[in-house]
Amino acid sequence: MVVQSMTNTDTNDVAASVTQCRRMVAAGAQMVRLTVPSMKEVEAMRRIKAQLRDEGIDTPIVADVHFNPKVAEAMAAVVEKVRINPGNYVDKRNFSQLDLSDDEYAASVERMALRAKPLLDICKRHGTAIRIGINHGSLCDRIVSRYGNTPNAMVQSAIEWLDICGRHDFHKVVVSMKSSNVRTMMEATVGLKEAMETRGCSYPLHLGVTEAGNGVEGRAKSAAGIGALLLLGVGDTVRVSLTEPPENETPFAHKLIQAVREIKPQDAEINEDRMGYSIDEPDFELWLAKSAALTGYAYYHHHIKDIHLSNACFPESQVRDLEKVLLQACRIRMSKTEFISCPSCGRTQYDIQSALAEMKARFSHHPGLKIGVMGCIVNGPGEMADADFGIVGASNGLVCVYEGRRRVTQAIALEEALGIMESLISRRTGEE
Repeated sequence: MVVQSMTNTDTNDVAASVTQCRRMVAAGAQMVRLTVPSMKEVEAMRRIKAQLRDEGIDTPIVADVHFNPKVAEAMAAVVEKVRINPGNYVDKRNFSQLDLSDDEYAASVERMALRAKPLLDICKRHGTAIRIGINHGSLCDRIVSRYGNTPNAMVQSAIEWLDICGRHDFHKVVVSMKSSNVRTMMEATVGLKEAMETRGCSYPLHLGVTEAGNGVEGRAKSAAGIGALLLLGVGDTVRVSLTEPPENETPFAHKLIQAVREIKPQDAEINEDRMGYSIDEPDFELWLAKSAALTGYAYYHHHIKDIHLSNACFPESQVRDLEKVLLQACRIRMSKTEFISCPSCGRTQYDIQSALAEMKARFSHHPGLKIGVMGCIVNGPGEMADADFGIVGASNGLVCVYEGRRRVTQAIALEEALGIMESLISRRTGEE
């Protein structure tokens, strides 16, 4: 099982990026991903890799590429893996309904296959792997129009790319099926595994709940989705995505893997639609990881509606609080505002960690309300499409305010955006 994380530095800042990579590897990262938004970052990536290798750090490096096939092709000759997003590699997501005939749909897939060939050829020459990174929030209009905004749509998007890779005899592939919704992420991942088995193929699967947030809530959401799948025997690489310094992600990811090795689904007692789990575990994060993995598994398989935890190592109030956190992580029962918050990367140009903290301080008292705190435009509007309100990072420290999918401001300062959010939320909840 390989644990990975992603930098949130400006990739062009070679010194800062190398320093952060060092910290991530020291914290247990076995693979490091950096964003490469344009051609100008390609040379920086060469220098980052060279400096890390000169220091004896041989951790594989992944280039994260969106929108620009030329960047992916350039990076394929530099790094060990290139992550591409089928939702924006050729197609786009504009939230438009496309009524394509079967012939038109097939022609669109063929254009994508032709555009992918140069990348696959370069990867074959250099021994570079590809991660096909399917994001629920950035499925292209063509896929959503035909299959809906569903786990099955994610599966179909992945299968299209696996077919393209197979056509070109390229098999050094990893696939990820990510969503901020734990159940969607689990259904899509299991659906892809079953689809691959039906087709007689098997590729490694990367697991992650995207935009999970921070703190106990972020860890619980990640552990519920990733842990449940690991209990099913599904998954080869993992990332716990947190809106925190990236070196915070890997220690908990390793603890989650440890937790899954120490438990089995039968450790939880299912009584009708309620799960009970009792263990006197003194390590809070290990207890959290075990409880979350079992909750996610029970939610997926038994459609539970309640949980009861027991742990004599912690006060009763803390036990009851964790129950609420886990129920909310799986969206079984909402006891406070849900924050859909991305971990950020080099594309983020505002202080997202401080913004999330401010959002939580102001708006956590609205059960059932969903608020997005997104780093940039790549997955922002799509991943928080089911949020009630949110902000998406723009440039130079500015953000845009959204109400659902609708952008309601141009790029403005964060403090101004928070004021507008407060007015919108007050109007919705009747607190004016």
